[in-house]
Amino acid sequence: MNKKDYIDAMNELQVSEKVKKETIHKISEKSTKTKYNKIYPLASLAIMCAVIMAIVLPNRTIAPGAKPEIKSGEYIEQIGNLPKVENFSNLYAMLKERANEGQRYYIYDDFLTNGMTEISASIATKNATADTTRTEQDYSKTNTQVEGVDEADIVKTDGRYIYYLKNDKLTIVDTNDNKLVLTSKLTFNDEFYPGEIYVKDNKLVVIGTEMYRRKTKKQSDKYYYPAYNEYTVAKIYNIEDKSNAKEERTVEIEGNYLSSRMIENNLYLISNKYNYNTWLCKEYEINELKEDDFKPEYIDTVVSENVKHVDFDCIYYIPESEDTSYLNIAALDITKNEPADVESYLGAGNQIYASTNNIYLTRTKNNYENRRQIETSTEIYKFELKDAKCTFKKNGTVPGTVLNQFSMDEKDGYFRIATTTYGWNSEDNVNNMYVLNENMETVGKVEGLAEGEKIYSVRFMGDRAYMVTFVQTDPLFVIDLSTPTEPKVLGELKIPGYSKYLHPYDETHLIGIGEDTKVVNYGYGDVVKTNGMKMALFDVTDPTNPKEMYSVKIGKEGTYSEVLNNHKALLFSKEKNIIAFPISLTSDEYEVTFQGAIVYGLNLDKGFELKGTISKYQQNEDSRYYNRANIERILYIQDTLYTLSRDLIKSTDMNTMQIQDSMSLR
Repeated sequence: MNKKDYIDAMNELQVSEKVKKETIHKISEKSTKTKYNKIYPLASLAIMCAVIMAIVLPNRTIAPGAKPEIKSGEYIEQIGNLPKVENFSNLYAMLKERANEGQRYYIYDDFLTNGMTEISASIATKNATADTTRTEQDYSKTNTQVEGVDEADIVKTDGRYIYYLKNDKLTIVDTNDNKLVLTSKLTFNDEFYPGEIYVKDNKLVVIGTEMYRRKTKKQSDKYYYPAYNEYTVAKIYNIEDKSNAKEERTVEIEGNYLSSRMIENNLYLISNKYNYNTWLCKEYEINELKEDDFKPEYIDTVVSENVKHVDFDCIYYIPESEDTSYLNIAALDITKNEPADVESYLGAGNQIYASTNNIYLTRTKNNYENRRQIETSTEIYKFELKDAKCTFKKNGTVPGTVLNQFSMDEKDGYFRIATTTYGWNSEDNVNNMYVLNENMETVGKVEGLAEGEKIYSVRFMGDRAYMVTFVQTDPLFVIDLSTPTEPKVLGELKIPGYSKYLHPYDETHLIGIGEDTKVVNYGYGDVVKTNGMKMALFDVTDPTNPKEMYSVKIGKEGTYSEVLNNHKALLFSKEKNIIAFPISLTSDEYEVTFQGAIVYGLNLDKGFELKGTISKYQQNEDSRYYNRANIERILYIQDTLYTLSRDLIKSTDMNTMQIQDSMSLR
């Protein structure tokens, strides 16, 4: 940009002659004829605008149609927080600008993924408290990623009672004396769709979605609003009396359920609110629109039964983001009657990783040029968790996209993340590992791994990361992260098949659960086909020379287990010598030959040992595939296994694999 360009821009902003001279003087002092003027003219314009606004608009509202103040990362660091929208005029300007800058080319892709919870896998952790009638905590917990960070699931146990969410009802079953006894059933209204639960001491949290007909918003003669609002809902019950659960509180935040976490008594609930109104800002003037229609809504019955709005002066925005959706976060202590801390941000998320101190949200950003996607990056937003509050701290960006929550990890203040960078052709794909410091700045990286492949699973264990990529064989990379600024590949193992989930066995051994593969040539080239499931034990004692110690193939092509896509479906206990998961086995003719749960033992001397299978049906019953026959979860209490399907709970002796009891849930 030359001097005339700056003057023209200031004339358009109606800047006074005095400010023009002062601005030109300041820009001249910083030597505007730098590489930023030659290579990045838009960045130069943004700097100029920031200088003008710092002089002219320190406390002014942005006029309708004008661009909002875009604060640089340096300024955000100085104020220690994100800027706020402040008022409807500012929001209108931002939405209008973002609607005009190509958001349409990828906003709907994000919308389709925003409402989905992460599908991935992890390590068992201590996150529940035993019932007072049991002195030993000898029972399984939800398979989660980080110790001390609980994740919601469809089933929980406290060591005596089983809490099972199925068929839109919550069933509580007493397992005392190894007998299955129905204690109570909790039903919900027709508008509420329960999805997951937490159990913490005498508190039960049911998380789901609810659709509300818009009562106060009417269809305009000029434009149309959707007839319903979608809410992410947490219902909190007192279950001190298991036969009579009492609802104590409801917290609802507008938007699709993204995910949640429970740390001690603190619940963190996260949703994405797709902003249907973005394009209205492009088509209509600000005085034709209703302000409240652009505010995120929430309900907290501790405060009021009525819908409340997050005001514009409480909505934050990330200047670098082009997303027009709202990210809504509610944080609360489920044991206290204190108002939930509700925060809203202009910018949605896709994946979540949580440590005991921070939550990291990622969002895939597709960059376009002339309507063609030229690159993909991952934006990372770091939020501090403290005293039932979730506070934004920093944000950063890395190239590529993340697979799931297991692609991320935090250790000693450093954030580690694995990504795949996709090329125009699959042969151009590469995989990477990045390390970011507390300020979300990249300080270390390993790039360009496994060209032509993509990541299928990742697991972080202390100072190492294990990454599985695949195209025809399964390379297992061992990556050293002990020096955050100098990550490096220590070793690599190539074997047939691939692992979709990695689970620690101990400090030097890793379990991989995935699919066996075979290469078939049909005359026009090699084709990789699945050939059933595969489970393997990797020895990483020598990280420069990882080995596959044992492996077992399960079923034929078409064999499937939920554990391939959902870590919560896995039951693992090294102490109990047990690995169990739901499975549907097929034959060479693709017929379902078994549907139920499969149970293995594993030790370092003998490898995998099949202990048995558990089916919903008796041997003389029809065992063809039925959705209701799916065993959804397996858990244990002491030496008894419990398998849960939609209409049956069955108990099995872990040592003899003999059926002990069963109870219908119909």
